Amino acid sequence: MKSCKHKTGVTLVEILIVVAVIAILVSMVIGIAFRIDSQGKEQLTKNTIALLDAALGEFGDYEYNYKDSDYTDFDFPLDCNDFPKDKLETDLGKALGVNVTINATGHDPNYSGSEALYFFLSRVPESRKTLDKIDKSLITNKDKNKQDMTITIDGKSYLLMRFVDPWGETLRYSYYENDKEKIGPPSSEPEQGSPRTFPVITSAGPDKEFGTADDITSR
Repeated sequence: MKSCKHKTGVTLVEILIVVAVIAILVSMVIGIAFRIDSQGKEQLTKNTIALLDAALGEFGDYEYNYKDSDYTDFDFPLDCNDFPKDKLETDLGKALGVNVTINATGHDPNYSGSEALYFFLSRVPESRKTLDKIDKSLITNKDKNKQDMTITIDGKSYLLMRFVDPWGETLRYSYYENDKEKIGPPSSEPEQGSPRTFPVITSAGPDKEFGTADDITSR
């Protein structure tokens, strides 16, 4: 009497099916993890912007007084978006009534607005307390060469800090309706855009480009 032998091995087709299913599952997990990470970064950005809004409100309530009469129209920190280093030094120096030097070999004009924002908010006690609540990973003094930036005021040096979003891009601080037209204080440049009722903080979002659909803004 002959016995029947059954093959129990796995065929190539079955192996390919299993590999395909695993690949689909892995891609789904990666996609979900990416989305969770992106949502976490977006929420962290919104929380940071909310804290900066609160700090700006405290700054306005404090009624900070600038030294130079040209800056009496400013109720909030100076808007220095896109200022090259020498102009940032000049404007901060005039506003403070002191000599200011920025020490950075890789300073980028894109940093200037955020640097001026941090600098002035940190000078007001209540605003400074609010800044302490911001995630430390979103505050840096590194230039584009990853070197430390400092600011020297009347011979004393301090770290030159700025705010960044979780994607590593500098937050934009806008006190003007059209900050691209802005050069200096309103009283000295009447043709530029007028100050807003309340400043706007903007993150370029995941694509790292301002003016696109994924921008995250306080407006």
